Amino acid sequence: MKKKILLMILVVFGATQTMTSANEHPIKKPDSLFSKSAVMIDSGTGSVLYSKNAHKKMNPASITKIATAIYALEHSDLEDIVTVSKNAANTEGSTVYLLPGEKISLEQLMQGMMVNSGNDAAVAIAEHTEGSVNSFVKKLNVFLEDEVGVHKTHFENPHGLYGENHFTTAYDMAKITSYAMKNDDFRVLFGIGSFEWKSEGWNTTLFNHHKLVKGELPYPEVTGGKNGFITEANHTLVTSAENDGLSVIAVTLNAQSKRAIYKDTTSLLDYGLNQFGRSYIAKGSKFQTAHSTFQLKEDFHFTKRISESVNEVVNEKGIMTIYNEENQEVATTELHSVLKSENGDQEVLASSSDKTEESDLTDPKIFYSVFLYLIILVMMGISMIRKREQEL
Repeated sequence: MKKKILLMILVVFGATQTMTSANEHPIKKPDSLFSKSAVMIDSGTGSVLYSKNAHKKMNPASITKIATAIYALEHSDLEDIVTVSKNAANTEGSTVYLLPGEKISLEQLMQGMMVNSGNDAAVAIAEHTEGSVNSFVKKLNVFLEDEVGVHKTHFENPHGLYGENHFTTAYDMAKITSYAMKNDDFRVLFGIGSFEWKSEGWNTTLFNHHKLVKGELPYPEVTGGKNGFITEANHTLVTSAENDGLSVIAVTLNAQSKRAIYKDTTSLLDYGLNQFGRSYIAKGSKFQTAHSTFQLKEDFHFTKRISESVNEVVNEKGIMTIYNEENQEVATTELHSVLKSENGDQEVLASSSDKTEESDLTDPKIFYSVFLYLIILVMMGISMIRKREQEL
């Protein structure tokens, strides 16, 4: 019996040590990144978890294909049969060796574009979807601004080869990817590690160029990704990952090497997936500015660092912005006007009223409650063991 009691005590001790270690050794925010621009958002709330030059215009290279993929998915059918044009077959750069006149399904072209980064597949998709590359690009840019809601992106082609007016931002790419991840077909494409490619010009096994998706760098929480490289952009990378509480998108742009960009990405994922949780401000909460009163129509969900306090700033137009302790913008929402007097530009700080959606074990009260609960379980176990031995 003594051995059993000792084992139960060790289990409790181990559990409490694990929680204590998590409290004392949190994963820190990356001090610096090799990438010149980066962002990480929680796609479930749209909140920004990390930002470095996130709104600076950058060349995206092949991560452009994320936008091409979601536009084509929403404006064509994966079962369509595409006739490859000479123009598509002659596209420069990475390729899946399409032949002029070849007939191939749109679904296979999408796989070739996303997994092997086939530029020829991207052009074939664009021509099939909108008749020509020029028409596709014009409609794609309108779609990105009107439907996705990004305003600092302009694409000249569907594949990401260099163009003087081909640009985006880390934040815009995170929003585009977050939008795309709501589409089940896109999620499948984004997460393919490898597949068998069979066409008139090439029979082979294709492996995803994204090392975290391919599994070359193990990271179980990763659900998908797309890489890119051209000389003018250096290395670019978009990665999606999930745990029980968050669904994050990490975008890293313009890193000098693969090693650098994957180090940046894994550092961001480690930080985001382990140090953040979702919170909300309840529907009906009121906020008073110098001249007006505003109210939330619906619960407002956002993501913040665990145990971190946030500030809510409401301006006279009824726009509420959430700031973290470093005074960085986390999320924004529009409030409903309850009462308005004269107009004004003054901003006032509203009292914090957020509620955490999930229990935070870093809270000492919760920690010691869990500890007490485990002790009670041990005592109950000891009692049951003694009773059983008496019966024997």
